[in-house]
Amino acid sequence: MKTVLYTRVLIWTPIIFIGYFISAQIGFKIAFLNSQVSPVWPPEGVGLASLLLLGPIALPGIYLGATLANFFNNPHIQTAFIIGIGNTLSSYVNYRIIKRVSEKTDPIYSTKNLIYFLSIGTIPGSFISTVLGVTSLWYWDFLSTELYFNVFFTWFSGEMLGFLIVAPLLYVWFHPKAKLKLELHKQIELLLWIILVYVSGTIAFSDEWPLLFLPIPFVIVTSIRFRQFGATLSTVVLAFTAVTLTIDGKGVFARRDETGLSINDSLIFLDAFLFCISGIAYFLVTATRERERAQQASLNSLQVLNELKEKANEELEKKVLERTAVIEEQRVEIEKQLDMAKRIQESLFPQKEIFPEGVEILFKNIPMMKVGGDLYDIVWRPEKQELGVFICDVSGHGIPAALLSALVKTSLDKWKEDPSDLKENLESIRTQIIPNLREHFVTASLLHLHTDSGSLTFARAGHFPLFIIRKSGALVSLKPMGRIITPIFAILAEEERFQLETGDLIVMLTDGLTEAREPESLQMFGEERLLHLIRDIRGLPLKEIRDQVFQSVIQISGGITAIQDDLTFGLIRYTGSVDEKVKVGS
Repeated sequence: MKTVLYTRVLIWTPIIFIGYFISAQIGFKIAFLNSQVSPVWPPEGVGLASLLLLGPIALPGIYLGATLANFFNNPHIQTAFIIGIGNTLSSYVNYRIIKRVSEKTDPIYSTKNLIYFLSIGTIPGSFISTVLGVTSLWYWDFLSTELYFNVFFTWFSGEMLGFLIVAPLLYVWFHPKAKLKLELHKQIELLLWIILVYVSGTIAFSDEWPLLFLPIPFVIVTSIRFRQFGATLSTVVLAFTAVTLTIDGKGVFARRDETGLSINDSLIFLDAFLFCISGIAYFLVTATRERERAQQASLNSLQVLNELKEKANEELEKKVLERTAVIEEQRVEIEKQLDMAKRIQESLFPQKEIFPEGVEILFKNIPMMKVGGDLYDIVWRPEKQELGVFICDVSGHGIPAALLSALVKTSLDKWKEDPSDLKENLESIRTQIIPNLREHFVTASLLHLHTDSGSLTFARAGHFPLFIIRKSGALVSLKPMGRIITPIFAILAEEERFQLETGDLIVMLTDGLTEAREPESLQMFGEERLLHLIRDIRGLPLKEIRDQVFQSVIQISGGITAIQDDLTFGLIRYTGSVDEKVKVGS
């Protein structure tokens, strides 16, 4: 590590020494008072720029350049030694301050950096160099006491301009990461603007026209067009033009007194002007660069957000696909289970062919889903010519309702043994199922018919009335009292009897038929419409009546997939004859 450091010092010391020495000769060309005091001291800019670019390894080159340049110009070893120390200290002090308070060593990187540079980044070092330099000249009688403060202010302003104008130029143009890459026509444009700055400066500092403001627009445009490169180059060209013409006694800053041209006074006012112009140019650059960085940061943030969004979308899409696959597997599994549940529930309905004597009977169930809460059952006791029919509707749909309907099925054993005692059978059903009802309820009907005589008994628990369409078309409704089956209230069912005649048609159903709705108007199919339809076609075979009723209900619902409740429909026609037989559930 030390070897690398020593190598860098050996390489850069002669380079900095030569640059410092040459820039000092340029400063001495416009110096006065025994060629020691310069209105602009470019070597300070060389020293500060070297430190900003290279760090403390530039110190040996700066000190050697400062000492030898001053001794070569005025062969007095004591003043040359002290002025060399002052020049080196001034650059190093300003360098340390800038490095400590600024976010970057670039003097015109940002507005904050520029403010630090214009104030505490130039003044302390300039003051140290001025005190040591002017005092040494005074001490060894190169400067009279009367001229001490005049020379002090001139020296101080020259140091300031060296830091202010030359240091940014060298830093910007020699920084390895800030190369100016311009196409040929841009290079020509930059050259033309610099020429305009020089020409306008020459005019502004002539005695012919009072046009001091003339260079300002060209400096501003050059700064905006070419950023820090244009600002530093245009201010150096304008400063060189203004200083040389002012020393020649031209321009508005050429102050005269009784002895002639007062160079001290002239250069102090000139330095103030150049300080303002360079400050304006640099502030324009820092504002533009900050805006560009903000825009770039916004673009970068937007790009990052887009990348994060794309990544999030990819992750989301991946998770959606994974979840979709899981859901699809679950759906397939649920479908399998529903198919199994459907087969199980179908087994709850009558499976054997029943041929009751004296009646035609036909029932059909269509669940809203694959399973539902409607249930019917039929008991035929040929030895007593007794027909028993049970129909119920469990609240809700789907699997919960299907499970409760299976529970209801298990409660029908007593009814199957004796289908004649309707009230007792309804209470028995309620007693067995209420422990599992909870928030659900059940409506049910029981019918008992002596097929040989046509004597019918009907009871219900909150279910539809029993509709009987006479052969003549007259409608009879049996509406015995009976509450729905819930855990709270007893059914209090009553029985109602009726004498059938040959050709009478009994209608039993659940509310899915009457409450079917049109998708748009939501108008229900209705009980009256259903009974009117059945009455009009009462003479047709039961299968045709059933098919037309289901077709009408499904059509008004918008299709079989659009029905909103389970559908159960039963027809019993009393024939009064023991010879006619009909298959149940066909």
